[in-house]
Amino acid sequence: MLNQRYLVFAALAVLLLLGACTSNKVAEAQVEITPVRDPLKLAIEAHNTAVQNITDHQYELAIEESEKAYELYHEVLATAAPEDSVAYKMETMKMNIAASHIELAYDSSELTLYDEALSHYEQALQIYKKHIPLRKSREELDRDILSLYSNMALVARDAGKYEKSLEYYDAILEIEPANDQVLNNKFRILSDNIKDDERAFQVLKTYAEVANTDTAYLLMADSYADKRNFVAAEEAYMKALSLREDADMYARLGNFFRASNQWTKANTYLEKLAATKPDNQTLALVYKQIGQNYQQLGNSAKMAEFLEKAVAIDKDPNTALSLASYYNGQKNWAKVISHSSTVLGSDANNATARMLRGVAYVQQKNYASARTDLERIQNDATYGAQAQGILKNLPK
Repeated sequence: MLNQRYLVFAALAVLLLLGACTSNKVAEAQVEITPVRDPLKLAIEAHNTAVQNITDHQYELAIEESEKAYELYHEVLATAAPEDSVAYKMETMKMNIAASHIELAYDSSELTLYDEALSHYEQALQIYKKHIPLRKSREELDRDILSLYSNMALVARDAGKYEKSLEYYDAILEIEPANDQVLNNKFRILSDNIKDDERAFQVLKTYAEVANTDTAYLLMADSYADKRNFVAAEEAYMKALSLREDADMYARLGNFFRASNQWTKANTYLEKLAATKPDNQTLALVYKQIGQNYQQLGNSAKMAEFLEKAVAIDKDPNTALSLASYYNGQKNWAKVISHSSTVLGSDANNATARMLRGVAYVQQKNYASARTDLERIQNDATYGAQAQGILKNLPK
């Protein structure tokens, strides 16, 4: 009987042991199960992480996550449903990568790490140049490319890589051949940094000859004028004038000829400008400049004629004082008083105007008014002694 119970117990133990082994095998099988991989879900997760990295200014991480998202989107592109917009999301990731490189380029440039900056710009540029636009328009992409070239040109210039900077500007000019600002920047690098005026002016000459526009010749003329090559500047200005003749051109020519001390030529174009009937402020300035030019030419009568025209429009005290001094020499006491009064209406303490008017009143035998003016300046450092002398001799 004892042996039978032992056999039953032994059999039960074997069954329990087998059950435990079976249980362990099931548990092991559950651990080894691999979840189904979902590339689209992983792409969206990486996409969102990349966006957050950009928000946090973590641009290196943003590039990594954007590249990861792009590859995952590419993996499901052929099988994804239209509503998943996978192609558009891939474009977004490419633009995120480019934008992150640009931000890194800004940071590197501020730290004067110019090679790093140019490297990041170049990587962004390659993305833009190879990209076929989907939602982003071709015009937007082209603007981005032009902006990159401009930034790269500036960084290269700051790094002292002047020829490289010129290459980037040339890339812009291939797209926008009439970009005056870029031409001027290129000219400045050649002239100011490389110190090669021959190449610099050849750039402007070539552009002007090809474009044959007033703008092109004005750019060349202004550049020659800045270098004080007035002969070449005048030639270019005349070419511009032959292509466009208007008030703006007359003003430019008037200013140029004044700057080069060619007073008669300046007046020729300033009088043409006056004939276009500009606004009163401009007209008064033009008359004043013509008068000043005649003064330089030694023609005092014409000087006064045009300064009178200027003061009739704009009661400028400086111009009025010049006229008062001129008419004092001409012994035209009425005009001395008139123009001195204009000055004193703006500046009651102007000692020169007081002196001129006081003397004019004496000449007109208006002794009371003369005394009033001269007493105001009898302690003046410049005119005090003269005023006191006149006052002593005034009739009581």
